[in-house]
Amino acid sequence: MTHESAPQADGPRELLAAVRDLTRQVHVAQRGTWFPLLVLAAVTLVAIPVYRYAPYLDLFGTCRSRQGQTVCIEPSPTQLGYWTVALVLAYVAIAGFYVKQSRRRGVGTPIRPYVVVGVALAALMAAVSIWLTYHPLVPVPADPFSVDPVEIEVGPTAWLVNGLASPIAVIALALLVLAWVERNRALLAYTLVYLAIVLVQGSQVIHSTSRWFFLPHLLVPAALLLLGSAAFALFKPSTEVPAR
Repeated sequence: MTHESAPQADGPRELLAAVRDLTRQVHVAQRGTWFPLLVLAAVTLVAIPVYRYAPYLDLFGTCRSRQGQTVCIEPSPTQLGYWTVALVLAYVAIAGFYVKQSRRRGVGTPIRPYVVVGVALAALMAAVSIWLTYHPLVPVPADPFSVDPVEIEVGPTAWLVNGLASPIAVIALALLVLAWVERNRALLAYTLVYLAIVLVQGSQVIHSTSRWFFLPHLLVPAALLLLGSAAFALFKPSTEVPAR
């Protein structure tokens, strides 16, 4: 980051324009958008082996067994525990990155609101998921062992609450706060598109006997986050801030 003497303003309009330009350059210098997207993409990819190989711990007593078959209500406590811990650790790493960047560039970033909201959303996601386990908004089939899938009408409220309680949507909601913190319109537009895609994807039920049926719900968001991280890293503006 280089420092140059700001030109002397000839009048109020020139002074106001200079202040606005300096403010814009400071906001640009504060940004490190690529790193949060990269960390959250990594967290999403690491969830794949957790979904596939981690055992289901029936902490909520939702499993039903009959003739060698066992059916359990989602979400898996193991998966829920992973997302809660992983997201909290991710926000700690992101906070550390921004603090280090601020010291290197000499321009601070008010990252605390993003980290606080991210951690709060992770905790809220866990609480809402546990509540929905005992108070499902989507009717549970009378016979959980039925082999024929039953089409259940899901109202907009149930669809929205279940969708926003998912960890993938929680990531998007926190990114909206980061877009506000960084005054980053490009990140705002990206996050709105990302949120729309994951909500539409989350509303689609996959009927499959494969143990890898969940892959699209994780690979698509992970790919979007990786592409976003690469784009913001590649096209980031100059971080030069003129000294006043």
